[in-house]
Parts: sequence; structure tokens; C-alpha cells
Amino acid sequence: MNLCIVSLFLTLDLATVALSLSTCSTLDMDQFKKKRIEAIRGQILSKLKLTSPPEDFPEPEEVSRDIVAIYNSTRDLLQEKANERAATCERQRSEEEYYAKETPEPSAEPSKPKLTIP
Repeated sequence: MNLCIVSLFLTLDLATVALSLSTCSTLDMDQFKKKRIEAIRGQILSKLKLTSPPEDFPEPEEVSRDIVAIYNSTRDLLQEKANERAATCERQRSEEEYYAKETPEPSAEPSKPKLTIP
């Protein structure tokens, strides 16, 4: 009994010492997000080989009708090719599923070992 009480006091004493030695501080999520955004901004600027963000942002130019027509025709052609590939794959898959499967018939009687009498 005395041993249990002594061990309880020692445990409580060690717990208070451990808590007082803790150097962890609470995490401020807003500050963490700001630091993370700043780090990402720095990585982007270094990829662009810039030291600071550009001061002026030029207005985008008007895209000519020829370029828009080429873009639209290319997009339509790629969509048609993708649809053709999907249809071909579907056709091949359905033929494989139809012709390639063989299912063995299970026997109704369990196999019995043959006994030979000498």
C-alpha cells in the first residue's frame, strides 16, 4: 500500500517536471498559412528568376479570329479522335468479352479416390 502511494507521488512529481520542461508552443494557424503562402510565392518568383513581383501587369491582347478558328478546329479534331479511340476500345472489349471467355462446368458429383484391392 505504501509502495503504491509513493509511486503515485513520484509519478505526479515527474509529470509536473515533464510539463515544465515542455518547449512546445501553440500553433497559430493564420500565421502558419501566411508563412506557407509566402514560401510558395518565393518559390514561384525563384522559378521565374525574379526577385520581386512585377509592378505593372499588361492588358492581354485581343486574339485574332484566325487563331481562335485554329484553336477551335484543333479542339474539335482532338475530341473526335478521342471519341473514335473510345469507341474502338469499347468494340474490342465487347468482342473479347463475348468470344474469349470459357467457363468450365462444375461436376455435380464430388471426386472420389479410386481404391484398388490387391
